[in-house]
Parts: sequence; structure tokens; C-alpha cells
Amino acid sequence: MIYELLGSRFVQTLLVTTAGIILTQLISAKGKLRWSNRHAHVFLLPNAGPNGSQLIVHTKEIWVTNPGRSSVEDVEIVFNWRPQHFEIWDPRAFEPVDHPDGRFAIQVPNLAAKEFFSVSILSVGPGQLPDIVNIRSKDSVAKMIPLLPSRQYPNWFNLLGLVLLILGLATAVYAVLSVVALFADNLPPSAI
Repeated sequence: MIYELLGSRFVQTLLVTTAGIILTQLISAKGKLRWSNRHAHVFLLPNAGPNGSQLIVHTKEIWVTNPGRSSVEDVEIVFNWRPQHFEIWDPRAFEPVDHPDGRFAIQVPNLAAKEFFSVSILSVGPGQLPDIVNIRSKDSVAKMIPLLPSRQYPNWFNLLGLVLLILGLATAVYAVLSVVALFADNLPPSAI
């Protein structure tokens, strides 16, 4: 029954078409917008404020990246309000925009594939830093990813891990094919 169904030209055409569509979607180059908080810190500077009091300095840095294989256009970072000071690194063209509702946006024309930039904001005094309301591009909304420091291993260690991963995958494929062959040998001749 299943062999007859899979043997029909209609089902084969349907399977090949579906596989082609899925592969095209997986292989096609797309831009992906991601962002993360690199750090946030509050400094208490002694004797730096008026009359020798403590001065509070808030800092935060966010990273915006495109890990995709195509560029992303019209990137916009929206804050609750305009920060006292902000800086974009690495230097690039951007447009600061004050919205009528009091929100503040930084608009970047494009972000190439595998490229990133950081936005550092700073506030001096007891006020807080603005929260990020949204980060989006022309075609998508950015996904927030957690960022933690991680150890950098030497290249030989990473290569060894890759070799072991490939060997493990090959062993798993061999095991599956062996089990399938074992069951195929035990089928009666009329089922094949």
C-alpha cells in the first residue's frame, strides 16, 4: 500500500516540489536582526558632584548585529526618551529622530551581513537611562539574545571538537542504516 502510494508519479512530484520549496527557503540569503545588552553599570564618583558630594553616572551599551547572509535596511532603535549622551561605534551614518510622543529613535540606513555596531548611552545625575522600546528594520523586528562572556578556546581544540562531532554523526547515520538493513533483510519477498 505505502510502496504503491510512494511509487505514484503524483506523490513523487508532490514530495520533490515540497522538498524544493523547503530547501529554497533554507538556502536563500536573508538578513537577521539581533540585539543584546553588552553591559549596564552605575558609577558612584566620590567628591565629583556639587559641594564635594557623590556623582552618579549610569552607562549602558547595546549591540545590534546582523548574523544573516543578506543586508538589513532601515534599522531603527527606539528609546523611551532621548538619553543625555549616546555614541555609535563603529562610526557610521545615522539619523537621530525625536518622535512627537517623546520617544527617541536612532535610524541607521543599513547593516551588512555579519556586521554589528554598538550604541553606548550615558546619563550623569540621579536620573535613569531610557529603556529600549523596540529595535526593528524594514522587514523584521530584532530578536533580543542574552549575551554572556565566554572563554575563547584555541583553534586546535575547536577543530578537534568538529572532528569528533562529524565522527559521531557518521556513526549515528551508520547505526540507523544498519538497523534499516537488518529489518529490510527480514521482510518477506512479497513486501519488497
